[in-house]
Amino acid sequence: MQIDGMTLYAVTREIERELTGTRIDKIQSPSHDCITLDLWRGRAPSLLISASPTSSRICLTDSVPPSLPTPTAFCMLLRKHLVGGRVVSVRQDGLDRIIIMQIEGWADTDPSDNKLLIAELTGRLSNIILVRMDGRILDAAHRVDTSRNRYREITPGASYVPPPPIEKADPFRVTAEEFRAIIQRQSAQIRARAEADAASKRRPSRRKDSVANLISSGFAGIGPNHSREIAWRAGIDPDRSALELHADDISLLWAQFEDFRRAVKVGDFLFEASFDRHSGKPTACCVWGLSGLSGEYRVERFASASEMIDRCYNRAEERERLELTRSNITHKVEARLARSVRKLEAQRRDLAEAEDSSAFRRKGELLTANIHSLGRGPLREDRVRVVDYYDPAAPTVEIEVDPSLSASENAQSFFARYSKAERARKAVTANIAATEEEVAYLESMLAMATIAETEETLNGITEELAALGFIQPRQGRGSARRAKKKHKERLPMPTSFRAASGDEIYVGKNNLENDHLTTKLARPHDLWFHAKDIHGAHVVVRRRPNQEVPDETLRAAALLAAYYSQARMSSNVAVDYTEARNVRKPRGARPGMVIYEAHKTIWVTPSREELSNALGFNGDTCPGNED
Repeated sequence: MQIDGMTLYAVTREIERELTGTRIDKIQSPSHDCITLDLWRGRAPSLLISASPTSSRICLTDSVPPSLPTPTAFCMLLRKHLVGGRVVSVRQDGLDRIIIMQIEGWADTDPSDNKLLIAELTGRLSNIILVRMDGRILDAAHRVDTSRNRYREITPGASYVPPPPIEKADPFRVTAEEFRAIIQRQSAQIRARAEADAASKRRPSRRKDSVANLISSGFAGIGPNHSREIAWRAGIDPDRSALELHADDISLLWAQFEDFRRAVKVGDFLFEASFDRHSGKPTACCVWGLSGLSGEYRVERFASASEMIDRCYNRAEERERLELTRSNITHKVEARLARSVRKLEAQRRDLAEAEDSSAFRRKGELLTANIHSLGRGPLREDRVRVVDYYDPAAPTVEIEVDPSLSASENAQSFFARYSKAERARKAVTANIAATEEEVAYLESMLAMATIAETEETLNGITEELAALGFIQPRQGRGSARRAKKKHKERLPMPTSFRAASGDEIYVGKNNLENDHLTTKLARPHDLWFHAKDIHGAHVVVRRRPNQEVPDETLRAAALLAAYYSQARMSSNVAVDYTEARNVRKPRGARPGMVIYEAHKTIWVTPSREELSNALGFNGDTCPGNED
């Protein structure tokens, strides 16, 4: 998700209004490509500028991220030149994604000694550059020499050259006739390209030739989100092919285009952002509303452009960190699980071989029973025929033997092999049980990591796995001991919810919380829930003895159990429930491993909308949107 020129137009107005005339108190560097500026006396919120290739932005914020332990060299340079300085002006370079701040030094009396702090928020080429008024670059967050960019050099001492301008029409100056001409010219180009594609038998790209793309590619500062909103308000499908546009359609687009630019120009903004209903990931932000988004997306409204940008990108970065942490954990668990599965397969092969031990005993007994006919000396042959007394028909069977040994000695050899195989079988059986438990536990941890929705939950899973020796703790002397100690000292805190009936519902988000909830917190008469035959959370409903639990509470608890399980994306999930007194943890079982009896089953569909209704939440506080 990238900020377009119109969004930057709105946020620039806010920054100019809040920061002009204030002095810079502190400059911090949360990362190598991000800085924050704090202003004296709290007259304004902090200013955040990020030149991250994936999340470049500028906005006012009240939630400043923590700084690096050691500031970057660029941050130190900014402190030298800008701390104590006064913000003279803040402006946008046309409708480009470039913001220029002029800053007067603490003791500067000559405007030529002022500095320019330039934020180029151009996606993967984003940068923060400190420039003298004569155009000489002092330094940048990302230095770029001529070997990387022949158009311009961004290094100390080089002359600052702006990024090449994008040849698009100014939406604030274009007339109705010019708008129509641009749309028609682009449509003609698309038609010509479509005809060329047809001649070469290539399939045309519908997305590239959409109505929304006509607007975003033809007019400066208008990104895909605003283009789609204009089309929606005009009653035209944004994904409709531009080849299907008629003159009346262009008139409808112009009417909404004119309303949009007027609203932006006078500051009549409607700051809205959309979020994926399942993951909570931000998908779009707009300064003119998002009336066309529904169903799959959840739309939120904000008081300012800065608040919208700050909230969206914070959530996006939180999701990114969450997924990175989740990926690291699942990779480690999957690797350990694969080893355990291979070990289990080998143990089962050993067991299959050991199961043949009864054949050794039978051969030994047959040799002993036929010893009178075989004699007492060496058998001298590698095969002997004996009567099988185990069979009522008493047939003659053939047994392979050691010809250098007597019948009695061969029998004793078979008995010894039988005893060894029996010991092996018992040992392998016990090992198989332990490995099967280990596999089940690792599968449950993998499921918990997959459905975890916060870094805290994932960190708890990591601590548990490290304490039990399944993954390596963080490097350092005594790290294993610290992991075990931290694991023991950590107080498992299941998440609590309240059903519409007022009943308390508790949910364990990892096996440690599940174990604590079921074995420590749950009272015998409380109701216990778990998704049937799959890994997932333990859920407990508090109730008084002999109290009837309302159906809506049962359903809410079942929805939570299904949602926090491997079956989250399923349409119909079976959830078992019983009194907590019917749930027990086998001796020596790993955390979260229980067996239960005397249960009933309820079927539910674990969607966030269903949970919202059952628990009385709105879209912001619904489970799955804790961010």
